[in-house]
Amino acid sequence: MKILAINGSPRKGGNTDILLGEFLRGAAKAGGQSEVIEVRSLRIVPCHECLSCYRDGVCIIDDDMKGIYDKLLASEAVVLASPIFFYGVTGWAKALVDRAQALWARKYILKDPIFGPDESRKAGFFLSVGGTKGERMFEGAILTAKYFFDALHARYDGELLFRKVDEKGEILKVPEALTRAYVAGEKLAGGNKLDLC
Repeated sequence: MKILAINGSPRKGGNTDILLGEFLRGAAKAGGQSEVIEVRSLRIVPCHECLSCYRDGVCIIDDDMKGIYDKLLASEAVVLASPIFFYGVTGWAKALVDRAQALWARKYILKDPIFGPDESRKAGFFLSVGGTKGERMFEGAILTAKYFFDALHARYDGELLFRKVDEKGEILKVPEALTRAYVAGEKLAGGNKLDLC
C-alpha cells in the first residue's frame, strides 16, 4: 500500500512527529510504503478562492503544492497528522487542505472519472494531539479531515486523538499512545478494519 502522510506540525521532533513515526513504522511492518510531506518545510500559499480550478481542475498558484496534487491522487491511503491549534489543525496543514479545492473541483464540478465509484475510495486516517483536556477540542479538526479526505476520494477510516499532550516529547509519557499508533498503521497498511477511533 502506498501511504502519503501529511505532517502539519511546525515543531520538528515533537509529539505529532513521534506519533506519526510510530504509525508509519507499523504500516511498514505490514508492507506499506510511506512518503511523508513535512508541510513546515514547504511554501504553500492559502487558497485565493479565484475559482480558476473550476475550469480545468488546476490551481493557478505556483508554489510547492504543485508537486503534491499528483501524490495525493496516486496514494492508496492518506494520513493527516496535526496538533490542535485553537480547536483546529495548524495553519500549515490548513493551507494544504484548502488548496485541495482544485481536487474538489475536479471531482464535483468537472466530474473527472479518475475518482471512480464510491467503493473505490482510498483509506484516510487522522492523527492529532492537543494540549488541553477540552471535551470538544478535536471536533473542528475532525470535520476538516473528513472533508479533505472526501476531496481526495478517500474514506474517513479512523483517528487517534490524545488530549493533555503539549510539551515536546510528552506523548512518550502516554503509555498506550505509541502502541495504538503502531497497531493502527499496521492495520491500515494490511487493509484491515480500523476500530481505533
